[in-house]
Amino acid sequence: MSLEEVRKSRGVTAAAMAINVGLTVQELLAIERGKQYPRLCVAQKWANALGISFEEFSRHFYEKADPAQLLECEGKNS
Repeated sequence: MSLEEVRKSRGVTAAAMAINVGLTVQELLAIERGKQYPRLCVAQKWANALGISFEEFSRHFYEKADPAQLLECEGKNS
C-alpha cells in the first residue's frame, strides 16, 4: 500500500496532510509518488500524523520509490 493509499484510507486530503507535516501539496504528492525523498523530520511527522510507526512509513514509501531496495533490506533481515 502506498503512502497515498494509507492517507486516503484515513480520510485525509493531500492539502491537510501537507499542512500537518509542513510541506506544499506539490512536495507531498512528489514524495507519495516516489519522485522525491522526505527529510527525516518530515517523515517522522508524517508517520505520526498517519498513526503508523516510522518503520511502516518507510515500507510504504520505499514500496513506491525504490521497491528493489525494500526487497534487498527484507532479504537481509530474513
